[in-house]
Amino acid sequence: MSSAVVPINFEQKSLIETLRTILRLSRGLISIPLPYGNNPSEVISLALALVEVSYNPLLLANDLWMSLTDETEKIEALSEFLSPVGAPFRRIFAVRGLTPKAPQNWDGVARRFRESKLLMKVLDSWTRPIYYDMLVPMMAKGRTPTPSEGGTSARRKQMSLKKLLTQRDGWISLVGKMMDEKAPPEVKPVRRGYGGVTLQAAHIVPFSANGHSVLRTMLSKFVGQDMESLLTGEMINDPSNALLLDALTHAAFCLFKFSLECQDDRYFFRRFAPDRKLPTEVLRHRDNEEIIFGRASRSVARPLPLLCNLHYAIARVLWASGAAENIANALADEDELRDAHMEGDYWDRVRASYLQRELRALPGLDELVID
Repeated sequence: MSSAVVPINFEQKSLIETLRTILRLSRGLISIPLPYGNNPSEVISLALALVEVSYNPLLLANDLWMSLTDETEKIEALSEFLSPVGAPFRRIFAVRGLTPKAPQNWDGVARRFRESKLLMKVLDSWTRPIYYDMLVPMMAKGRTPTPSEGGTSARRKQMSLKKLLTQRDGWISLVGKMMDEKAPPEVKPVRRGYGGVTLQAAHIVPFSANGHSVLRTMLSKFVGQDMESLLTGEMINDPSNALLLDALTHAAFCLFKFSLECQDDRYFFRRFAPDRKLPTEVLRHRDNEEIIFGRASRSVARPLPLLCNLHYAIARVLWASGAAENIANALADEDELRDAHMEGDYWDRVRASYLQRELRALPGLDELVID
């Protein structure tokens, strides 16, 4: 696809707008926490972001609607208060088999929606897997194996990938504008003070997806197409799934503080985190700046538009819902936990959250095949 934004027709839009209206009016008025560490996110804020700014809002809106109307008891609960406020919504209720009551305003609809324990439970159960099995793992596992991890074969793979990326883009990172310390003498830095770092191969979809079948399943659902072949085996380490970045910019990318959107085969820098939370290297780029890959060589695959737009859509959801900073803070607490710099009840809460996340991943872990 040429853009991360999926166009929708008028009839489809009415379904999305029905859910959006209810969720917008409910946000901030009822709290359903998604606890992770000491930083809970909110079910309604996340659900709203998913049906507004995800990769395919129609797909997820329809999936949520089906979850709300897949049983007679749920349909009856909806029909108690949900009615078409205006002609565009009449077709939806006819197709779904709802029997709307007397028309009322949207404030009344949202109020009754919030009062329905059954529908709140459905909304909670629909949102939680996306949060715990996709968003958290994408941020928590979003780092490339270092030379001390993964064994000799993994190190060879990383070195080989970095070599391909330097062939494609040169020895200076396109995002961050840092020069690799091993660049040949004839390569000149963009400006004084931009050199002397070890550039890294940064995966767009994290390396861990290769061994995490639940994550791959959730990403496929999020996009609306099978991602299995792109995220397993040799493809996880393909240049089409990688950028060449310095360490600080790499860390910011893994935490979705910025992203790249591909439109009509052109790549654009998209900033999400406030300036105070971005490294200097990232601040060298203006928002919406075009990034041009492949100038050094067109023989090496450029970043795959699908993967860039997947990362971009997840970033939009994370920041629109407020989950990005909540998860990032929890991950920072986990680092403190591993470094044994934490004590007392807070230490216990972080440890419990960390163990729960690792246990959730276990059923979906495959044997990681590097060779």
